[in-house]
Amino acid sequence: MVEYLQLSVDELLLDEENPRLGSVGSQSEALETLIRLNPTHFRNMMISIKKNGLDPGDNLYVIEAEEDGDYIVMDGNRRLSALKVLSGPDVLDGTNISSTMKSPLLRAAAGFDLDEFNTVRCVCFDDRAEADEWILRRHTGDMEGEGRINWGRTEIQRFTGDRSVLDVIDFVGRNADYTDEEWESTKSTIESKKSSNIGRLLDSAAGRNHLGISIAKESEGKTPLLSRDPEWAVLVLKKIIEDVRDGVVDSRSHNTASEIEQYFRSLPKNLQPKGKKLIPKAFKEINLKVSTSSITPKKVNQSRTRGVPKLRRTLAPKRNSFNPPPSEKGKRLLHEAATIDAGKLTISSAFVLRAFIELSLNDYMSAHNIPSNKKKKDGKIFELTLSQRADAVMKKIIDEGIASRKDMHGFYTNVVSNSASSSIQSLNGFVHNQVQIPTPEALRAGWDCCVPVFEAAYGKI
Repeated sequence: MVEYLQLSVDELLLDEENPRLGSVGSQSEALETLIRLNPTHFRNMMISIKKNGLDPGDNLYVIEAEEDGDYIVMDGNRRLSALKVLSGPDVLDGTNISSTMKSPLLRAAAGFDLDEFNTVRCVCFDDRAEADEWILRRHTGDMEGEGRINWGRTEIQRFTGDRSVLDVIDFVGRNADYTDEEWESTKSTIESKKSSNIGRLLDSAAGRNHLGISIAKESEGKTPLLSRDPEWAVLVLKKIIEDVRDGVVDSRSHNTASEIEQYFRSLPKNLQPKGKKLIPKAFKEINLKVSTSSITPKKVNQSRTRGVPKLRRTLAPKRNSFNPPPSEKGKRLLHEAATIDAGKLTISSAFVLRAFIELSLNDYMSAHNIPSNKKKKDGKIFELTLSQRADAVMKKIIDEGIASRKDMHGFYTNVVSNSASSSIQSLNGFVHNQVQIPTPEALRAGWDCCVPVFEAAYGKI
């Protein structure tokens, strides 16, 4: 029987019998051992918790200690250790870690708001045996379907919108001379087990130069482009895929840059590049089997029909899919966003983007009666940060059915989440940090990811 509890950090003890630790005799020794497992990873976890909090879909696994009314953490000891250092850096004084190792942890703990972590969500088991049944499922692989199945490269790329390998594989399947049955078997093998080997070849400098592959970074993810003859490229890629499929190329035989370079140099003469590179075109747009015999030729402007669409110069497009804000300041901000050159006036563009995001969030919150402040448990009132307001608006838009979770994925990953180069935290950094400078591409992508919020705030056209 399990019980769900909200426990303070002070009520939680590290498990001195944790399999990661070996044999330890005290809480300080357990903490020290967990830090020493990988000090860099430990510091990264501290920073992640300080910025993003704990995983909202996860709990610490605990059992009740035999005395003192505390609880022993059976699963989640690294998270608890990070919380203990964040909430009380003096706990490091009880360890024997060096000052060199301690200093980065102290810097990571600076500015941590303990009020955000008054309690931690835990699930309490009756005893170790009951907890171990579930811990085993979390840490020993898929257990033939019982445990958690880690994503491979293919699943991760689909989730993040990184099409740099997936579109190339689809290009081969669409254009190479496979039967449906042959391609289904080949694709199943490489996507389920060997896509990382293909990715290693395609991501390498030698591979990209040989095939003329480049990557366009868009708001939805990464799109691979081809600047070689497609009919030649499909032969090279078919050779690569079959070498990976048949085990000729794997992580042991072709891992270093020199080994990969030698692989491309050793390809047959007809698979070596010739002539100049062409204007890049997205792999997903190339279909060599489409018949053009029934299409009447037209005189067209070749410079406008080749390659990929020209990247816009301005922060925002000239025409938007939403109505202008009702306020005069909002109208002027929108006008400036559509006229400012994000490449030449990058920092100014960041200021305009941040200002328009803040305006649209405030307008939406005001129109939908979303409070801009929050009460803490001690009764104190605090104003929501811009990131917190963005999160609240995003959830409201999804709950109201105005936009789907999928529609809002770009806004969450590129604006709400702290890690993206166009996030609100990054925009704040561009305003306040003396050296931090944005890129035009990140700012344009940031604008595009905010469009569902702008549409919700001001209505679609």
